Amino acid sequence: MDVLSFLLLAFAPGIFWLWFFVRKDIYRPEPKRLLALTFFLGMVSTIPAGIVNSIFLDDSIVSGPAAAFTMGMLFVVGPVEETSKFLAVRLVAFRSLYFDEPGDGLVYSVAASLGFASLENFVYIINFGPEVMIGRAPLSTLAHVIFGSFWGYALGSQKQEDTRNSTPVFMGVATGAVVHGLFNVLAMKPQTLLAAVVLVVLGAWWTLRHLNWAQSVSPFRYKRNYPRILCLTCNQRINILSRFCRFCGSPVMTSREYIYCSHCNTRNLHDTSFCTGCGDQLMR
Repeated sequence: MDVLSFLLLAFAPGIFWLWFFVRKDIYRPEPKRLLALTFFLGMVSTIPAGIVNSIFLDDSIVSGPAAAFTMGMLFVVGPVEETSKFLAVRLVAFRSLYFDEPGDGLVYSVAASLGFASLENFVYIINFGPEVMIGRAPLSTLAHVIFGSFWGYALGSQKQEDTRNSTPVFMGVATGAVVHGLFNVLAMKPQTLLAAVVLVVLGAWWTLRHLNWAQSVSPFRYKRNYPRILCLTCNQRINILSRFCRFCGSPVMTSREYIYCSHCNTRNLHDTSFCTGCGDQLMR
């Protein structure tokens, strides 16, 4: 197999799971470019994580004493990798206008986690061959989503409550790190592999349950932002769906160079999907 085939094999599971989870964000979908950027930053976060892991651990830990391996997974690999993924979301997507509902923390944590897992898959394929994806495609890739969902949920809750209290977020990162380390320990030995599978199944149920909850409490559940356009006859702003101006009664012309957000009144280009002023999704 060539490098392109390796890349496809490594990234296909991550792209599938990203599509699966993102499509559940129904009330105010996130911009594709920001999701793609977060996915990319998740890939980039493997670099500092790999450097820090290599400083504190070496390859011999896998074949060394079980106690040393367990400690390394719980106190080095788990915390380092989850912190790296967390920062990929916290430093960019969390600060954007589009991070504005509880489920966004989960959506962006999924994107960053899958970017991390996909590049990690590629590294594993290069080092151990494509056969390694038999286990990593259905199990380890999804497991990364679950690890990140704990701090992703905490970030979304922090945004919803509009608080600076970072304790729940810290606890979310810590929980994700512990579950991450525990999964690595369980997945390493055949006799405990079933327990790792059960952990992933329960984690997937937890993630989907909280994503559904986030959608049920979304402030945009019953709100739709249909932008306004200018009537070319009387220069008044009318709903984009209108066929006749409600002020002068003239038929609405099809030329719409600009549209105006009905939430913040910012002027946007006619093909804009999200308001450049407030980040609200512009419906058609």
